Amino acid sequence: MPIFQRYLKTSTALGSFVLSAFVAFAGANLATAETKANPCAAKNPAKSVNPCAAANPCAANNPLNPCAGGHIKAPDAAHGLAPDVAEKAYRSLRRKMAAAFTLSGDKHAKRYQKWKRYNNAPYESSQHGDRYLNNYANNMAQTYEKYENIVKIPIGSVIAKDSFTVLKDGRRYAGPLFLMEKMKVGFRPEFGDWRYSMILPDGSLVGVTNAEGSENVDYCGTCHAGVAANQDHLFFLPKSYRVK
Repeated sequence: MPIFQRYLKTSTALGSFVLSAFVAFAGANLATAETKANPCAAKNPAKSVNPCAAANPCAANNPLNPCAGGHIKAPDAAHGLAPDVAEKAYRSLRRKMAAAFTLSGDKHAKRYQKWKRYNNAPYESSQHGDRYLNNYANNMAQTYEKYENIVKIPIGSVIAKDSFTVLKDGRRYAGPLFLMEKMKVGFRPEFGDWRYSMILPDGSLVGVTNAEGSENVDYCGTCHAGVAANQDHLFFLPKSYRVK
């Protein structure tokens, strides 16, 4: 059964909300580098790996199409939550999120919440479908705290971003878990040798770079390539949310 259908069938509680999970591919319209980061931009410098090109995963019949007009976002999402309100919402979901992501079998999904969290409260990301995100990193990724001055991050570093949505009526929904793992030189040169993974909030795996569903997360790598030269393919959280 295709992953999209399986998710709808097995996630009754989130079924009406599932479509919002698929906009989370580290999307277009980045405020500081809109054209560079947007893989659908007409003048995208990474056009050789542009997922909006012919024969790539933006085909009209692809249910995971990240280039669909308008992008699928959470309906009636609550914007601009105060940090304490967003933190309270996250704390009400985080244990269930961790348990669900563990079902994927991914070793990092099992332990990421034990790593250092680099934000003091969940921050809103329009590039991830108007969700609120948290940034975690393992011990190998300690240089992550250098943010824009990072230059290069060590092999074995893993960045984990879990996500959730709060609707205007107060309902809260878990979103996908996004993982970036720095691999050995040559793993995927155009992606800076990062392996991207995306796991849905029922434990279903959307894709892993160079593995199952790789085409479904190529969009992530292309987007992050927009900051390849100076930030090793890493985007960072807003400065006011950074742990000092």
